[in-house]
Amino acid sequence: MKIQFLKPDLHQMDQVHADTMAIGLFEEDRPPRGLAGLADWRLCGRVSRLIASGNVTGRFREAVLFPGYARLPANRVCVLGLGRRAEFSAARAREASWVLAESLRKLRAASFIVSLPGSPMTQVPHRARMDLFLEELLRVFGPDEGTGGVEVFIVEPLEVHRELNEVVSVTYRKMRALWK
Repeated sequence: MKIQFLKPDLHQMDQVHADTMAIGLFEEDRPPRGLAGLADWRLCGRVSRLIASGNVTGRFREAVLFPGYARLPANRVCVLGLGRRAEFSAARAREASWVLAESLRKLRAASFIVSLPGSPMTQVPHRARMDLFLEELLRVFGPDEGTGGVEVFIVEPLEVHRELNEVVSVTYRKMRALWK
């Protein structure tokens, strides 16, 4: 499993290509924010129109899939509902991470662009969300031998990349120790 961090900038995201872009959406996010907002902008308001039509609500565990229309660095977009922002806790972040990882596994995504569940604004710290996300990602996709070279592009603000990279390093060291 290869993990790379990107800043939330369309120009930088255009430098990579992935199977799927997974965007999280809270029920009250109107207009969409973070990675969902960037995707909405690039898709000329497609996400906003899905919200306005009621096809996307942001309800927890909701999943809606649609094509990237060659306007995004991904072939398809998966919108995942995160529920109400006030109810988003560490336990909810773990469950959202599992739902996200399981959805991507079922889609057989060999590479994907994602932000941590709950980004950009939540009370659960980046480090904790990264730890939970990695744990669930490894639980669903398994260790390197079983992933077939899954590439993960995580879109988070540049100022937290170092901290998140430390979490990845520690997790990889733990994983190597367990598998040797």
